[in-house]
Amino acid sequence: MRTIQTSAIALLIIGIAVLGYFLNKARIEGYVISNDVATNYTVSGQFGDFVGGVVGTFFALSGTLLIFLNFREQTKENKRSGFESSFFEMIRLYRSNVSELKYDKSNKHRSATYENRQVLREIFQEFEECYKEIRRFSNSENTKDYFTKTYEKKLLSIVKPINPKINIIEMAAIDLAYMTVFFGLSAEGEQIIKNNIKTRYKSEYFSRLLHFLKLKPERSDNDRFDNWTKLLNLPPKDLHETTQALYKAKKKPESMITDLQLAKDFKMEHKYEKYYGGHQFRLGHYFRHLYQSFKYLNNHPDITDKEKYEYGKMYRAQLSTYEQALILINSISCLGMKWEFTPEAPDKKMPHSTKLITKYNIIKNLPGEHLSGIRYRTYYPNIAYESDEQKLR
Repeated sequence: MRTIQTSAIALLIIGIAVLGYFLNKARIEGYVISNDVATNYTVSGQFGDFVGGVVGTFFALSGTLLIFLNFREQTKENKRSGFESSFFEMIRLYRSNVSELKYDKSNKHRSATYENRQVLREIFQEFEECYKEIRRFSNSENTKDYFTKTYEKKLLSIVKPINPKINIIEMAAIDLAYMTVFFGLSAEGEQIIKNNIKTRYKSEYFSRLLHFLKLKPERSDNDRFDNWTKLLNLPPKDLHETTQALYKAKKKPESMITDLQLAKDFKMEHKYEKYYGGHQFRLGHYFRHLYQSFKYLNNHPDITDKEKYEYGKMYRAQLSTYEQALILINSISCLGMKWEFTPEAPDKKMPHSTKLITKYNIIKNLPGEHLSGIRYRTYYPNIAYESDEQKLR
């Protein structure tokens, strides 16, 4: 577009220069516009035809280019208006999605109803709890205790270009904690989780882990929750011995044979309400809409990268800190890796064009250095974090 504009101006200047040259040449040769000459239509007509034929061509070409340029600008502006209309509608729908969120944690002993962004805060806090419990249970530093060979190799190939310092065991804990909170540990939720992870993690590990997490009851169940707290506070060896005894007796808990008093105190033959009920119907639509909004912005052909970033800032300003934290853990889990770790590239010549979180600094406003020990800079080292900018002031 700049080339067309430059060409139009150049043609206009050339036309004016040529006109000036011939007017000056005519003056030198004694041709002047006077009543006598003006009445000589043959001479004036020939001069006019000559000037119009030569100079007029440059002016006509310049005018054509400027008209074309104006047409393109109008077309571009129409496309921008169409984009903005869709983009701001997406932001409106996002706000509507958040405003409709509701989470009722009421039970016979306690009543608590969360709405809007409070829901996302509660979900993230549940993730934090689950993540710490998984890290407590998964105390081995040997990757072979967790991953299948194929997935370990694949995961290492994914994280190595991003940051070789990424701990894939920590990454697995984030993945499993997020799926637990997302799907819940009902019979259906547990089966969905197993279907998602059966080719990634070793069956012996994740089967025992899910059974361990299912031991956690709703807080209203005081006696059982006290036992759960005691279990978490056991030394690693005792914790695994107790959970192993409970795991072996999962099909017939009333027939459990063990000398471990804490295992007996759980009274697994009695029904209870599990702590992790799942948030798929809340988070599923929320993340699909959020991802598609940024994907629409990123792939739009009629706005520049600089303009895209400014629109992305506008969207990011809508996100609370807890939302950005949820985006972080979602993107690390296998459910949301397409945000950054395994992006959808629209063009082979631009394989990194859909690394949305880094490109748009989506988690820019996360505070401090880590979340529950998860150092987010390890996973996203190229983001310009707000806390870094504040240090420079």
